[in-house]
Amino acid sequence: MKAELLTVDMFSDKLGDDFRIEESGMPAIALNLTEISPIRNYANAAREPFSLLFTTQDVGVLPQRTYALRHAALGLQLFFLVPIGEKDGVVTYQAIFN
Repeated sequence: MKAELLTVDMFSDKLGDDFRIEESGMPAIALNLTEISPIRNYANAAREPFSLLFTTQDVGVLPQRTYALRHAALGLQLFFLVPIGEKDGVVTYQAIFN
């Protein structure tokens, strides 16, 4: 499955699920899907834009870049993750699909 095919509906039943970063040269890191939000479709794109928020704990802040994330039902997908905040060891990341 390619990233451009992912839709907000594909994530609606995955809230609270863990996604794992699978990158060579680094240990697997669990990210929990904490929020799914539609975004206004200003460009009238074929796919409705949406945002996903993930959290991870006690691993430090990962740099903004594309990561390979695995989910039990979705398989391995590429997500561009942006760290948007850190509090008490919990880091929040956002992925936007537009």
